[in-house]
This record gives sequence, C-alpha cells and structure tokens, in this order.
Amino acid sequence: MIVKMPVTVKLFFFTILVTCCAITQASGQSGKLQIDYLDRLFPNAVQSVDVSVDGSLLLIAAKFLRSDNPDEALAKELLTALKGVYVKGVEFEKEGEFSEADIDMVRTQLRAPGWDRIVGVRSKRDRENVEVYLMIEGSVITGVSVLVFDPKQLYVVNVVGPIDPEKICQLRGHFGIPKNMDFDWSKVERRRGGI
Repeated sequence: MIVKMPVTVKLFFFTILVTCCAITQASGQSGKLQIDYLDRLFPNAVQSVDVSVDGSLLLIAAKFLRSDNPDEALAKELLTALKGVYVKGVEFEKEGEFSEADIDMVRTQLRAPGWDRIVGVRSKRDRENVEVYLMIEGSVITGVSVLVFDPKQLYVVNVVGPIDPEKICQLRGHFGIPKNMDFDWSKVERRRGGI
C-alpha cells in the first residue's frame, strides 16, 4: 500500500512512526483522539491499519534499547516520554466508501482548545489532502495528529505525549532520515489558533 503525501509530511510522519517502531489508553487523556469509530470501515477496505500502543507498551519497548548506542539512546528518550501512538487507516478499491462526515468527526476533535493546524495541503490534481495538527500546552508540544485522505483512502495518526522538537531534529542523519531535512518549528507559536 502506498500513502501519497508531500515529502515534508512524509518525512515528519516517518520520523514519528520510526521513533515509535524502534522500539495510555486512559479515557480523557489529553491529546488522544477518539478514532475507533473508523473500525466500522474496515470490512469493506482492501487494506486497513490499526495501531494502538499505549504508554506502558512504549516503556517496555524502550527497555530493549541500549543507552550506550546514540541512535537507540535518543529513541529510548523519546519513547519513554510518549503516552501513546494510535493509527487508523483504510484504503478502498473504489471511491465513496467513506463520507465527509467521517473526516469531520476527526476535524471536530482537532478544533478543540489546544490543537493548532500547522500544515494544510490540498491537491486538486491528485485529490489528496494532508493536515498536520499540534497540541501545544504553554511552549511544549504534547501531541501530534496527521490526517491524510483522498477519495479512496483515509488515515489518522495520533501521537500523544510531550514531544521535544530539538530531539526530533537530532534524528536527522539517523534511521534513514536525511541529514539536510529541516524541521522548522519556528512558525508554531506564530500560527497558534490555526491557519
């Protein structure tokens, strides 16, 4: 399965997923989206993704990483800070298998106080849409959500927990992330309130 996204969003998405794969489901957890309703789309999908890794599993995974290896030490530090990683996705053979209401159920949650949209990409040619949101508490990023959809696919990624931009930047040159990849977080405060 290929999820088509702009390169910048792909690399950001890849960074988060690689960090988590290197390796709380508590209700009301700040930053955790309610996306289980997407499960009803799974039976008709040709491909589905369902990832639910809570903080306790991330802590267990972090124990297998070595502190004396710089790459693994960085991943371990990021994993121990996270509270959960949740992904739901579906891809269909034909269009019309999900509705705008399914997308709006995610967007409604992302309009709640604390969430700010920092990326919005729409392609008329490919009919692809990518939206990236950050949850910011004070000057700390406490969550990241990515919404990707086109007429045949819908993906939601939700990473919960404090995410230090400097630590993500340190991943450049590691885990297959290009050294020249620029994670520019300077616009986050300026764009608070959405774009």
